[in-house]
Amino acid sequence: MFYEWLCMLCAPMHVERITMDNLPRVIALFASNPGYFSRVQSHPVDAHECEADITMLPPGKTLSDKTYVLVSDDAGDLAVIDFVEQYPDEKTGYLGFLIVSGGRHGCGMGSVLLSKIEQAASECGFHGWSLAAMKRTRAVWRFGERRAFHQFVLQNRKQMAFFIPLFRWRRRYKRK
Repeated sequence: MFYEWLCMLCAPMHVERITMDNLPRVIALFASNPGYFSRVQSHPVDAHECEADITMLPPGKTLSDKTYVLVSDDAGDLAVIDFVEQYPDEKTGYLGFLIVSGGRHGCGMGSVLLSKIEQAASECGFHGWSLAAMKRTRAVWRFGERRAFHQFVLQNRKQMAFFIPLFRWRRRYKRK
């Protein structure tokens, strides 16, 4: 359901599921903005890692819970979004990542897409959404603070194994 809402809300941008057919475009987008990967791993992302991301899931989730998409517009490929529904609990969505193309980074498109993600999550009935950030990723920390996220720790430590050593943030929606 999240995927359908995201497609509608992002129009006229094009949102397509990531498959083996468009994987080369995803790899090119990642290569155009190496900042994220240089902070979380010691090498540029490669084709095998990108392919593994298509099916990588947190514990207890299925592929039907995952929205892994490439967003593009008239100017070209814009961003990759990885979102998991009902994680870490049934009323929360989890943003695995949002990576904007290097040529479009810093132009406000990430904020536009985050607003669309938040709106789609709300339309799906989620009370909020969460993300995880490594302590050394200062940009994500600033983002979390600016957008009123609150740090939290999962009760079930086994779920932590899915993530690199991360700090979790959650934002709850104000209900009308």
